[in-house]
Amino acid sequence: MAAATRGQAKKSLAEQFKKSLDLLVHKPKNRGEEFRRRALVHRLCRRGIQLVCFLAFPSVFSASFNGVKYVFTQMGAHEPIELTAFVSLLLCVLAFTCLFGRFFCGYCCSFGTLGDVVYALAAPLRRALGLEHKRMPERARGVLWLVKYLVLAAVCVACLLGTWPEVSGLSPWVAFAGIDALNVDGIAAGSFVLLALVVVGMALEERFFCQFLCPMGAVFSLLPVLPASVLTRDRALCAKGCNRCQDACPVGIHPQRHDLPSGECIACGRCADGCPVQNVALVGHGKQARLRGTEVALTLAKAVVFLAMCSLVM
Repeated sequence: MAAATRGQAKKSLAEQFKKSLDLLVHKPKNRGEEFRRRALVHRLCRRGIQLVCFLAFPSVFSASFNGVKYVFTQMGAHEPIELTAFVSLLLCVLAFTCLFGRFFCGYCCSFGTLGDVVYALAAPLRRALGLEHKRMPERARGVLWLVKYLVLAAVCVACLLGTWPEVSGLSPWVAFAGIDALNVDGIAAGSFVLLALVVVGMALEERFFCQFLCPMGAVFSLLPVLPASVLTRDRALCAKGCNRCQDACPVGIHPQRHDLPSGECIACGRCADGCPVQNVALVGHGKQARLRGTEVALTLAKAVVFLAMCSLVM
């Protein structure tokens, strides 16, 4: 039974790969194929950027959060806050997010990339558990979103009180940073246990850490973002009964600029790629859309800005 399931999964992957290759190689026959091809190219572009950022700057997440911890530690000790490398990187990442939305989360964060890889590899496990096409209820998701704010608050309070060094050894991202740097000396075993639990969550729920536990995600979700960098839709133009944008979204939200959960958007563009009437965009909607947000040139330009910023600061 298990062997048959694995065989079906391999056959399905082979068929998907062949269809994708045909879509890339051959000229589109109609608008539907052209739309799917554009979405595929954008998806490949995103994966390429994720790989480059993971290899070139894997520590941006932990280093920028070190800037947050440094600021609160200095405040608690009544010491001046200096423009250290961590603070400089934090300010750059925050400014980048205000300009381009949570592009860092969707494309450049090594922890987010790890989550995407784990989730993709765990597809057979979810199928075996009957979870492949099931989504977490919106109410439960909304409650769990609050956890990352509690994590952020707890870390900041610990830094203010000067007790962070006593508990920092239990941080899962410290364990991940140690593994990434191939140096785990001095890292407590408890942090690896917590990292393992986070990885299990990543396997069962897409972007588990990003949605529910990431303290930097909590910071990013509170930032103002330029209106031209927020994906949105015109609900009047949506196909009746369609929910593909939310179904495609890794964090389970609709692209609606003024909704409370809009700060959870990680700017991955999957809602725009999946919309059958091309109603999701940054500027304009439907046939009048002037900037869809998934143009490869635009995506590459943002990535170049991010990589240049990291090269200058780190």
